[in-house]
Amino acid sequence: MSILFAQFWDVMPGKYDDYVTFIGADYIPNMYKMGIPLVGGYYVKIGEGPRIVALSTVDEAENLRHTISSREYQLLSSRLLEYVWNYSNKVFAPSGRIQQTPYRVQTGVVKFNHHYNILRGMEEEHLKFIKEECMPTLEELKIPLTGGWRLIIGSGPRILAECTARNIATVADAVDTSLYRKLMRTIKNKYATDYSSRVLAPTGRVEVPYLVDQMMKKF
Repeated sequence: MSILFAQFWDVMPGKYDDYVTFIGADYIPNMYKMGIPLVGGYYVKIGEGPRIVALSTVDEAENLRHTISSREYQLLSSRLLEYVWNYSNKVFAPSGRIQQTPYRVQTGVVKFNHHYNILRGMEEEHLKFIKEECMPTLEELKIPLTGGWRLIIGSGPRILAECTARNIATVADAVDTSLYRKLMRTIKNKYATDYSSRVLAPTGRVEVPYLVDQMMKKF
């Protein structure tokens, strides 16, 4: 079972240039070597921070525990903290409630993430609503639900529902419709507590190297 290792941070004032160099030259390559490659690098475009979100995937939770306990990871993490603050991390597992493909590097998209807890005793009704009403409507609005995750390590709401859109304008158009507002009223009034949402845009630090690598494979 593939799990998602999410890291959150803000860049320290006055250290942005050194941070960019470190991330590209050291952090991303070494995360890959340690078996927890970054598959997404985003900044929060709309919503509460921390500003930066870095996503990695690992096959099993035990593999992640082993890696982040290693001396190599601890040294790399300590170096990261020379450039960032407000750091935290979380581990998510697929909810198993919606069909989704393994998380991969994606280009030319933004993420519209919804975080919440399901009201106790409403789990099955919530699932029925998601499958029968929410997913078809989000597809119609061109912000399809592409990932469903549950928090297994870390603090905060237990559910992460990830929508994917081509751009910020698509998200803006969707949330300005009566269909979307009806969905949100239903979720908040019947099924969820502690709801929040964020729009994430790619930083390019993960996606651009991926594109270059894919281009070089064609030569």
